[in-house]
Amino acid sequence: MNEEKPKEPEKKPTRSVTTYLIILFLAALLLLLLSFFMQQRQALMDLSNTVATSQNVSELQLTNQQLTYRLEELQRQSKEEKEALTQDVKEAESKAEDAQKQADALEWLRQIEAATRTSYPKSRDLVEAFEKTGLKEYLPDASVVEDGDSPAETYQHLYAMLF
Repeated sequence: MNEEKPKEPEKKPTRSVTTYLIILFLAALLLLLLSFFMQQRQALMDLSNTVATSQNVSELQLTNQQLTYRLEELQRQSKEEKEALTQDVKEAESKAEDAQKQADALEWLRQIEAATRTSYPKSRDLVEAFEKTGLKEYLPDASVVEDGDSPAETYQHLYAMLF
């Protein structure tokens, strides 16, 4: 019995290879989609960081403008205060100078009064020298002593007596 069995035609393993190829194709497609979504996620994170950085820059620019304005305001105030202080110093110096001239005029008056007690020619010379100094106008018009003559009145009496 040697019958040979009829040879079965060889089956092509197309089904398992095709399935294998489809699985590989789907895996590749899945990996591509995963890569695409990861890339989009990274782009969104970068965009979010850029927006946050832009907001920080805007805030810093606003703060910078505010500080610049404040600095200019302080410099202006400082300049005004400096000018006011300079004016105050000039006024104080002027008052001090006037007070010194008044003290000098009173000293001249004291010297003239003392000279009138001892020497008529010396007192005339002192009056003439006093007139040349221009300090006559710095003699006070009011007396410190109640009902007394002011230094300016005293000088006028001495002048009238000597000249």
